[in-house]
Amino acid sequence: MDETFIVDDSGLDELSQLLKEPRQNTRHDIWLWLYLNQHKRARFDASTCNGSTMRDVIARFLRRKTENLKDIGSQKDRLLVPHDYLKWIEGDERQHRWLIRRIEDLTKLRPTQGLPSGLVRLNGRNHLIAILDLWDVDIAKKADEIERLHNRWLRHKAGDKAFEWFEDKKDGLKRCKCAWEWLEKHHVSIFKSQSPINNYKELLMYFDEAELGRNELKAIIQTIKKRWNRKQFDERTADKKQVNVMLSKTAIELLDTLAKKHELKRAQVLELLITTESEDGVYFTGRLKGG
Repeated sequence: MDETFIVDDSGLDELSQLLKEPRQNTRHDIWLWLYLNQHKRARFDASTCNGSTMRDVIARFLRRKTENLKDIGSQKDRLLVPHDYLKWIEGDERQHRWLIRRIEDLTKLRPTQGLPSGLVRLNGRNHLIAILDLWDVDIAKKADEIERLHNRWLRHKAGDKAFEWFEDKKDGLKRCKCAWEWLEKHHVSIFKSQSPINNYKELLMYFDEAELGRNELKAIIQTIKKRWNRKQFDERTADKKQVNVMLSKTAIELLDTLAKKHELKRAQVLELLITTESEDGVYFTGRLKGG
């Protein structure tokens, strides 16, 4: 039989009334759902965690098991660090991917190992904080470990400077795709199911997971840059072909003088002279007739 929850004249839902807390707090609600599920055998449906009915199912359980109400406040004080310790956790895709494995290793809380499986609505920032909140360890130690994680993240982010070349406003996307072309061919063993890299953020996440040493990373970036420069050269000279010619030392000196005077490269001077003579036919015609 379905149970209904009556809101009294104060406008508070049943969970607020049971907990005597007028303000709703999603972080606290998620922690309470997980805490009751893990320590009080609540056996909640995983789909309700961080869902629209989460507070209702918690209230239903506590109404039946009122003995659990007495220690919720003390457990919250014992396990939940102040908000300021968590402000740095933003939960964007890159940070989440970097943090989740480290937080799971730290807390030993993983799906089927402390956390129930199927928490499809618990993701992003809420997911990371929920694991830390549920972690049953002295709160001072927890605060210290969270601060260490923060410092590790800042140091890791500082390493993004090595990838500035790929963030170029004009050619950044093309450079990232060029990087993927090389990585797919030479580093495919790192990730068997890696999706193609299409932008700067995806490039950073790839190398976050790769965890390469500084020297190896530097060598890879230099190789990718060389590949890029070669591709650019090939595109610029698509309609050109290299020709080797023998010139006298005097001719080479004159060629260099002309190049310097007109701020051109040797090849540009030669091409201009040949094109001009081909169009006007003045120089060779006069010299050959005179000869």
